[in-house]
Amino acid sequence: MSETLIPNIELFIANIDPFSRLPKALLNRVTSTIKIIYLAKGEVIPPPQTEQVKYLFIVRTGAVEQRLADGTLRGRLEEDDVFGFSLFSASETRYQIKAIENSLLYLVPAETIHHIQSQYPEYAQHFTAKPEDRIRSAVESTWTDINSNSFFNTVEQVSNKQYTQVDGHDSVQMVAKIMRAQDAACAIVKENNALIGIVTDTDMIERVIADGKSTELPISEIMSPFPITISAQETVFDAAISMMEKNIKNLPIVEDGQVIGLLSLHQLFQNQRIQAVYLINKIKKSSSESELAALMPERDRIFQELANDKVPADLIGTILSTIMDAVNQRLIDIAIKRLGPVPCDFAWFVSGSHARKEVNILSDQDSGIILSDQATIKDRVYFQHLAMIVTKGLDLCGYALCTGKFMAVTAKWCQPLSMWREYYKKWIKNPEYECLLNLSVFLDNRVIYGNKEFMTQLVNEFKEMASQRTFLAKLIRDAVENRTPLGIFHNLVLTKNENNQKSLNIKRYGINIIVDLARIYALSAKSDACNTKDRLIAVNKMGIINDATLKNILSVYDFLNSFRFAYQAEIMSQGEVPSSQIDPDYFGSFERKHIKDAFRLIDDWQQSTKMRFS
Repeated sequence: MSETLIPNIELFIANIDPFSRLPKALLNRVTSTIKIIYLAKGEVIPPPQTEQVKYLFIVRTGAVEQRLADGTLRGRLEEDDVFGFSLFSASETRYQIKAIENSLLYLVPAETIHHIQSQYPEYAQHFTAKPEDRIRSAVESTWTDINSNSFFNTVEQVSNKQYTQVDGHDSVQMVAKIMRAQDAACAIVKENNALIGIVTDTDMIERVIADGKSTELPISEIMSPFPITISAQETVFDAAISMMEKNIKNLPIVEDGQVIGLLSLHQLFQNQRIQAVYLINKIKKSSSESELAALMPERDRIFQELANDKVPADLIGTILSTIMDAVNQRLIDIAIKRLGPVPCDFAWFVSGSHARKEVNILSDQDSGIILSDQATIKDRVYFQHLAMIVTKGLDLCGYALCTGKFMAVTAKWCQPLSMWREYYKKWIKNPEYECLLNLSVFLDNRVIYGNKEFMTQLVNEFKEMASQRTFLAKLIRDAVENRTPLGIFHNLVLTKNENNQKSLNIKRYGINIIVDLARIYALSAKSDACNTKDRLIAVNKMGIINDATLKNILSVYDFLNSFRFAYQAEIMSQGEVPSSQIDPDYFGSFERKHIKDAFRLIDDWQQSTKMRFS
């Protein structure tokens, strides 16, 4: 090949996955071995007969199709597509290549690919024939910076091993002197070498000085008893979530029953950008709907920073869910303060992505209220008013009203426990269209306020019925109707959005399929897990899906969610409204190739699930 062509070829393949991931020196070597061929429309390349004539093909211009020996069409490839991976696997697929347009192809010799696989094992997986391995490598490459921003560091790695420790019998004044001498804002309280509490300088100000109490009181009388703890091997993210959910600023680290360190919010922020912890605290102190709404731009910034930092999608979902929990709970507090004490026992539960802790920046409201069976008509009126305040407040904060009206403010979804029992009995016994629609929302639930026992009773009562094969078969029939947007030639099939523009709805035709199938498997196993990844892990531990399926589907799920979040963050940075319908102009070679791989794996899982439960 003429050396004058090398710069142009290198510039082109440097933007084509997987070559875009190679270091420059290796990319130069690959480029120097490339062969260029031109195929006129209708011209054919037969299947390779020897190792010397095997190539990895890159379509520079035009389009080609692959046909098996019996004439069956295997696939169609267009500009920027890379194919031929299967020629380098033990289970080689032999096919001829036919140009369906005048086409220019770049051919990378088998010898070059084998050199990469043998001499550069860190890049070998990018050239594997298996789509599941390519997806996994794509996810791993997306998260290359995770260790540097310490989400997966253990709390032991970032915590303070030197902490202030006092005895429960010590006086408040003595503890204050010890903390001042050690420049500590917090102290661990022990008795007979056992952890019994924790105290901060703020506690002493608010619980002693402000109340005019004696500083001679034992510290055990004003400490926070039985503090929440965390194990040394849990991650920084685990600690952050615990702090967000419990609104605490210090976590004792415990190993074998003994305190070995202390993790403070200050230390956490020195090692991690988890501003959500501070946002949660602001939310809990808000006194009105307008104050809460004013905080939501901060939520959006947190999302954008997490997505831009390539934080794993499930961690982003958990953070956004925790923020939505806090907003929802604070609105309930505001409503109760406005309306007066609740007249009877109740449970406010959330459904859908919120229940699964998979909230994204576009998540809307799905909720319901379970009332005590002793609730009167007057009590129900109270909760209708409460639900109205909360629902409107959430909408003001950017959590849109559910278009299907699956919200606690709808009278149908604010009912006594006995009525909810009747609902589930009807839905499960007669899963026709309307019932399936209701179940698609109310099979994923989580109580965020009130009596959790109400939901526990419902789940336990109908767990057996929901695991019956006849019921699951009907859920499957509904689930497999939603197919991935992959054409018969493995090209992406785009649909028109509300603006009549072609787009890829990655949520509906990818992510939701995995969510639905994971729910079905969890129901069949009578698992209590609600989060999609937790469900998949649970059924894997029960032997219902094998390790390979678990790894493949988790990789696909992570990749699609990460891709969606990255796109939404990019759109928001341009001042536009984010969407799950992705503009095809956003696709690069990397994304298009791996989205296709992801959809193939989802298709395979759909079909195997259909065979298993039908």
